[in-house]
Amino acid sequence: MSVQTFMKEDLRKAAQHQRGSWNSIQAIEENLQEGKYKEAMLSTVDLLNSIRELDRLAEKKVKQDELEYITQTFVNVMLKRR
Repeated sequence: MSVQTFMKEDLRKAAQHQRGSWNSIQAIEENLQEGKYKEAMLSTVDLLNSIRELDRLAEKKVKQDELEYITQTFVNVMLKRR
């Protein structure tokens, strides 16, 4: 997991979802090997939910970075006008 992908305050949550993703992948593999297809499908839903949350947290960071860039650009322009 890249710490630059997520906001500092979201790192713990992102790490939990990443671990959850790996646990879901392991559960999917085990359930498939054992022929437990419904359990494998449920683990697939868990995996998808964790990936969606990781994507949401990463997008939150992108938007924050864009806002900071725009704000800094605006400040620079205003300072040059003085």
